[in-house]
Amino acid sequence: QNAWLRQIHTHNYLFVNTKTAQAQGITDGGWMWVESQWGKVRCMCRYSEAVEPGTVWTWNAIGKSAGAWNLTPDANESQRGFLLNHLISEELPLAGSSGTVSNSDPITGQAAWYDVRVRIYKAAEGEPEQTFPQFKAVPAAPGMRQVLPRIQAYFAGRGDNK
Repeated sequence: QNAWLRQIHTHNYLFVNTKTAQAQGITDGGWMWVESQWGKVRCMCRYSEAVEPGTVWTWNAIGKSAGAWNLTPDANESQRGFLLNHLISEELPLAGSSGTVSNSDPITGQAAWYDVRVRIYKAAEGEPEQTFPQFKAVPAAPGMRQVLPRIQAYFAGRGDNK
């Protein structure tokens, strides 16, 4: 995730067909759970008519652990962004065998999160308006500043065009 992209999006949503979400009592922008047989994630819903009923979609890799990438521990990426990795098994059973096979796209090698079966439901009243799971904050790497600026800007405002 490039620094400039953070200025556009600092967290992701789970995009759900409006009728599918409403049938579960999930509001646009509301907190919800998405659950597979391997795990579950609390995230925010975004209605979309571009998503087929019974299907959900998001972009992955925007959720971060608190403190990761030298972000502040309360950065949106750790509080509102989420990863689908928590819903995916790294291996699948190999048909007709007791062995397993990688659960990855055979072309790119990326995790095969595009075909995991999930169920969605509204987050309960009183649950934290925060992504789940949460992990202990990642400590700053050696040599990095311990106090981070609230807004990070790269080459902005130097005025010398260098």
